[in-house]
Amino acid sequence: MTISNEQKLNALEVIKSTRTIQEAADLTGISKTTIHRWKQEMDVESNSQQYTLPESPDDDLPVDQIVEHLHARFKRRKAHRESKKWIPIQMKSDDPIGLLWLGDPHIDDNYCDWDSLRSHLAIIRSQPGVYGCSLGDYQNNWIGRLGRLYGEQDTSHKTAWKLVEWLIGEMNPLILIGGNHDMWSGSGDPLKWITRGHSILEDWEARIELQFPNGRKCRIHAAHDMPGHSQWNALHAQGKMARFKGNASLYISGHRHNWALSQIELVEQETTAWLARARGYKFHDSYAFVKGFEQQRFGQAILQVIDPHNTNPVSWVQCFADPEEGANYLEYRRQLLR
Repeated sequence: MTISNEQKLNALEVIKSTRTIQEAADLTGISKTTIHRWKQEMDVESNSQQYTLPESPDDDLPVDQIVEHLHARFKRRKAHRESKKWIPIQMKSDDPIGLLWLGDPHIDDNYCDWDSLRSHLAIIRSQPGVYGCSLGDYQNNWIGRLGRLYGEQDTSHKTAWKLVEWLIGEMNPLILIGGNHDMWSGSGDPLKWITRGHSILEDWEARIELQFPNGRKCRIHAAHDMPGHSQWNALHAQGKMARFKGNASLYISGHRHNWALSQIELVEQETTAWLARARGYKFHDSYAFVKGFEQQRFGQAILQVIDPHNTNPVSWVQCFADPEEGANYLEYRRQLLR
């Protein structure tokens, strides 16, 4: 039954003059539930007239300002993400350069291959034109239920961060990728502070475009890992990316603690691309041992040599699983310009 405003006003007067809800309902013909609700509203209004509540300021911005704020932040975040589709790095010289891509260091692990790691860091420090780059997992950084694995290594979490800071200082990196072990640190990742200002640091992957003064551009798609797997082909994921997802001279990743290196021709693009996976420095992997995976001995890092003066699409970028051999080749290419 629809109740008009006039009926409600008359009913409120009846409620004031009667003693019970039943009596008011009988006199007005309105249900007891409705009469009860109206009486409660009257009691609240009557009580509120006996005191005044303070007016407290709202604890947040007006909703219109919140909407404008969130909209502005979305536009900035969108522009930030779109700027990373291919991150440009402008080189100041056309001299040939080398990018030494270190596989997963796991520098605090008992089985970190210090012989190879220190040898490769020495190449970065001593060879002109070689820049340090890394594919992630700088330490074990065990979290959650995996924290028990700190009982199986000699270094503490605190010491591990000291080692990571030492590693970054030694390699003076140009490009750093954050692996899954690094991303476990969350938003408080100290790597972002250690490398701030002089390195490209991206979680999981970075798409880089090296731009040389003579106009040559070298694109590199580097990731901790890429989607796709084949037990028969360690470069299955990189090959898929090269053929279907991009236009780079090198597709490289780490993560799986095995290595492979290959150069392919991209017929439709009329160019070539290198496919690479760096093994990293964890010499003995208990997980791989239990699962029966091969424990490879080589390919800890891949040295990429880029000669912007070389116009041959097959040879202007070369990659080496032996960084020392690659460093010798880089020196040879640089001497040709003298």
